[in-house]
Amino acid sequence: MSKRPSLDTELKNALSGREVELCAAILARVCGTTAAAEKRDLESWYEAAAEALADADGLASRVEKLSDLERVTLALLVAHPWWSRVALAQAVGLLRPTADATGDTAKVGQAVADTLRGFPVLVRTNSWTRTEELSLFEPLSTRLRGLVESTLAVGHARLVDPLPDAGLGRTLLALALFPGLVAQRRPRVTRGGDLHAADATRLERTLGDARGMYATWDRLHAFEEIDGALAPIATRCRALLDDPSGLVAELLRHRLSDLGWELAALAASAPEGHGCELGAALLSVGLRARFAYGLDPAALVQHVTHEDLRFSPFVLASMRDDTLAIPRDVRAAVRGEPIALAGSAGFVQPNYEVVIPPGAPLGPTFVVGCAAELRHLEAVARLELTRESVLAARAVGVEPAQIVAALEAISAPRPLPPAVRHAIEEWGAAVGEARVRTAVLFDVRASDALLEIVARELEPLVVDRPAPRLFVLSRAPTPRELARLRDAGVITRAVASAGQRPERDDDDERPAVAPFALSAGRRPLRDLRDDVDPYRTTAVVEASRPKKGSAPARDTRPGAIDPDDGGERPLPPLVRVALEERRTALAARPELLGELRKVEASGPFRRAAATNPSALALAIRRASDPTRLTVEVARLVAEASMRRASD
Repeated sequence: MSKRPSLDTELKNALSGREVELCAAILARVCGTTAAAEKRDLESWYEAAAEALADADGLASRVEKLSDLERVTLALLVAHPWWSRVALAQAVGLLRPTADATGDTAKVGQAVADTLRGFPVLVRTNSWTRTEELSLFEPLSTRLRGLVESTLAVGHARLVDPLPDAGLGRTLLALALFPGLVAQRRPRVTRGGDLHAADATRLERTLGDARGMYATWDRLHAFEEIDGALAPIATRCRALLDDPSGLVAELLRHRLSDLGWELAALAASAPEGHGCELGAALLSVGLRARFAYGLDPAALVQHVTHEDLRFSPFVLASMRDDTLAIPRDVRAAVRGEPIALAGSAGFVQPNYEVVIPPGAPLGPTFVVGCAAELRHLEAVARLELTRESVLAARAVGVEPAQIVAALEAISAPRPLPPAVRHAIEEWGAAVGEARVRTAVLFDVRASDALLEIVARELEPLVVDRPAPRLFVLSRAPTPRELARLRDAGVITRAVASAGQRPERDDDDERPAVAPFALSAGRRPLRDLRDDVDPYRTTAVVEASRPKKGSAPARDTRPGAIDPDDGGERPLPPLVRVALEERRTALAARPELLGELRKVEASGPFRRAAATNPSALALAIRRASDPTRLTVEVARLVAEASMRRASD
C-alpha cells in the first residue's frame, strides 16, 4: 500500500495532457480490461491501474497466459520504445515463423493483433510518411521487462557438421608482412599525418585480398611519420605480433563491419561447435544498437543477404537454415584466446630469395618483411634481399643482427647460407644514419608527485628527460592528453600543432562486446528467407490491424469509431449538419455526391469525427470537392494520432 501514492503520481505524469477518454482507455488496459466493458470515473481507473502495477504476481500470471507469439510480440514492445507496424511484423518473423503449421499467415497476424488489443499500446502517425508507430505504455513496460526478456534469448545447439577452420595462417602472414611493405616503399602521408588512400590501396593489393591491413595496424598505433612518409614503429609491431589473437580480432572488426563483428561476438559466446539462430541473433544486435539509423529489421537482413558478410570465411550467416556460426580459430581470436600456429618453417636461398609459408613465426616474419622486398604472395610469400631493402630496414630501426637472427628462425632447422649472412652484415656496416627531427621541450614546474604523474601520462611521447622537470617529447601533446594533465593539477598552455599526427588514446578504443543472452536448445531449422519475405510480412501486418466494428442495428448511417473498443457510434450533430449542407450543395452533381458518400463511409472519416468533430465540420464546409475533403480528413486523423501519442 505504501507504493500506491507514488504509482498514482507516475501514472498521472505519464498521462499528463491527454484526453480523459484516452486516459481511461489506457488505464483500463493496464488492468487487463476495457473502459467500454467497465464504466468507471477516471480517478477509479487510476486507483485500479496503480493496484495492477503493484501486483507483481498478477502481472506474471497475465504474461503466462499468453501464447508464444503473443509473448514474443509483448517482449518486442517492451524491448524497444517505438515500432512501426511493419518493423514489428519483421521482428516477429526473425524470431518465429510467420505462418503456423498449416501455413496460415493470418493466425500469426491475429496473435499480434490480440497483444496490441490486450495491452495499452499507444499509436502515433508520422505526418510526413503516414507511417503508423506503436509503443507500449511506459509504466507497464518497465514492470514487464523482467518477465519477458528471456523470450528474446538466442537459441543455440551443436552443429551436425562442425565448421572447418578458416585458416588464419595466411591472414597472419599478410598482417606480419604489411609493415615491411610500408618500410620498403615509404608511402606518402597527408598534412594530418594519415596515409594517402591511393597508397594504402596499392599496398593492400600487393598482398592480394588483404583489405583492412592498414586500418588494422594504424588503429593499433603501429606507424609514425618520418620526413613526410609513413614508417612502422618496429618495437611496437613486434610487441603486437607477440599477441596474434588481438591483432586478428582488430582485423576482423574492419573486415566484418560493425554488424558482422557483433554477430561473430555472439556466436563466439556460444560453446565451441555450436550454431545460433541467425534471426534471433540479428534482432539481438539491432535491439542492442537501439535500431540506430539504417539498422531496422529489414536493413539487418539486407546486410546479410546482399553484402560481403555471406561470402566471408570468418563467419557463417545462412538464411537458408537460420544458422549463425564461426570457425574454431576465428572463435579463439574473437574471444581473445591464444591462436595456435602451425609452426611451419621457410628457407633462404643462396641467391638471396626468402620463402615464408603460412604458420611461420610472426616476429621474425615481420623483421624479414622489413629487410626484403616482397615479390609474390599466394600459397607462400617470396621475398628478395637486396642492399637497398636492408638499408630501408635500417631506416626504421631494424639492425643487421636482428635481420640475421630472423632469417635463421625462418629457415630453421636448415642453416642460413654463409653468403647471405656476410652480405647482410656488410651492407648494414657500410652505412650510417643521421636524422634531423623537431622535438618539443616540456618544462613542468610542479612538485615531485605531479612530475611523476606527468611522466606517467606522457610516457609514450618522452624521448629524453635531461632534468627532473624538463621532458623532451617526440611531438606536442594532444588536447586530450593536456586535459588529463589538467585534471591531475598541471595547467599548461601548450597546444597540438596543426601538422602533427596525434596518437589515439585508450578512450578512443571500441568498448568491449557485452554478452548476449543465450538459451540452450534452438528451435527446428527453418528457411529464414520465407519468414522475412515482403509479401508474407505484408500479410501479417494486415492481419494485425484492428477489425472494423459493425454499425449498430438501430442506426445504419456511418458512425464514429470509438477509440477504446473499436465499435461505432452516431456521428456528432455538428458533423451531421455539415454533411447535410454539403449534400444539398452537391445535389446537382451526382458523381461528386457518390464520392462524398464513399468519404463518409471510410474509417478515417469516422475516426476524425470521434476525435475532432468541430474541425471536421469546418473542413466539410470549406472543402470544394470530396477529393479535398479526403486530404483534410487524413490530416485531422494524423494530427489526432500524434497528439494522443505525445507526452
